[in-house]
Amino acid sequence: MNSKPIFEIKTVTHVHDSISFTWNDTGGLYKVYRDGSHLYEGTVPEFSDGDFKHAKLYSYLIERVENCEVVDCIALQTTAFAEQKNKDNPLHSLVLTTIVAKTQIAVSWEEIKDVEEYAVYRNGIYLKTVTTTCMIDRDFSLDESYTYTIRFRRPLAKSEERLNISKSVVSKIFGTLNPFSSKEEAAVEEFTVQKMIAEPRKLLTPVQERSRHVRVDRWKFRYTTFLAEKWVKNPNLLSPNRYFKGDDRGFNSNGGSYRTRVDIDLAYDLDRTPLTFTKDVGKSVAYSYLKRMRKKLTASHEGIVLKRLDHRKGETGFHLEHAVGNPLTTAPKIDYEVHAIMRHDGIVDLTGYHDQAPHHEIYIVCGERGESIAIHQAESKGLAWLSDVIAWHYWRFSNFE
Repeated sequence: MNSKPIFEIKTVTHVHDSISFTWNDTGGLYKVYRDGSHLYEGTVPEFSDGDFKHAKLYSYLIERVENCEVVDCIALQTTAFAEQKNKDNPLHSLVLTTIVAKTQIAVSWEEIKDVEEYAVYRNGIYLKTVTTTCMIDRDFSLDESYTYTIRFRRPLAKSEERLNISKSVVSKIFGTLNPFSSKEEAAVEEFTVQKMIAEPRKLLTPVQERSRHVRVDRWKFRYTTFLAEKWVKNPNLLSPNRYFKGDDRGFNSNGGSYRTRVDIDLAYDLDRTPLTFTKDVGKSVAYSYLKRMRKKLTASHEGIVLKRLDHRKGETGFHLEHAVGNPLTTAPKIDYEVHAIMRHDGIVDLTGYHDQAPHHEIYIVCGERGESIAIHQAESKGLAWLSDVIAWHYWRFSNFE
């Protein structure tokens, strides 16, 4: 005797003009909602959506109804297929799908060429390494939130980035000359993808049983770069400035010492939804080989540039570019870029890339009294890694609420 199938998603298909998914037919009537809007009702266990914007996140809820009562649900969030891929940041246009049911949490992602394996973490704890582009978790609580992190690497020579071959060759030369790093490591791109998922029981609540959707009126974003050491040796051995003062701290959203800091506040509850942008650069202090202070100077913040992005009502974001150097020495600048969408409905999607030095930390606050959430933290590999020939660290963070 065949057992009754479990109410789970079978397939999710993305093409340039549609998002389609099917699920196990367990009987009854099915209803499909997208971001709260009723789109489908019927007994056929499949749905196709052709009304969307490319590269945007959409949230769906599938309800199974018997005798006029919702008996089960599946929540699904996915990114619409991007017609044009972002060659500067492959994670920006990556198709990412999250499925939540009573029996599983699944996260799948679009294949990135020449990546062989992916390390998966849950709430910071290593789970497993997979060679496919999918992770399924069946050991979870319906009343706990989870953050899944996927980490992977790729040789720079395989990157789609412009001039990648020549950059890879120079990176290997850098690795040979730098005694603290291997030439292979210097020519490897780092990737980090994080998905923060609300309590499954909350996501699986039928539409008619949900209270009025709580809007997020305020968003805060903070990006800080800092030197963790107390003293930092100058990579230029010929310079009289043998040491620089570090920030002498670890990761901390409110760390008082830093190289650069950017704060962005978004207020949906104020007229015209103002986006407030502040930027600050810490003082650079140089010391002799005897650690006697020689000079101190503050770099210009003109290399920190923000562009506001308004997609439609309730969907505001920004593009942030950062290039700030040390005013006391001739050295590469600290470079990074961020692309962000912080929606009024509580959904956030942020992606970016940065040099692999110094330390980088990024936090967001959701709501007026929300707690600071660390969405990306990357340790420095040494000031020599500020070189323009070194591979980037790419990252992406999004949530499912």
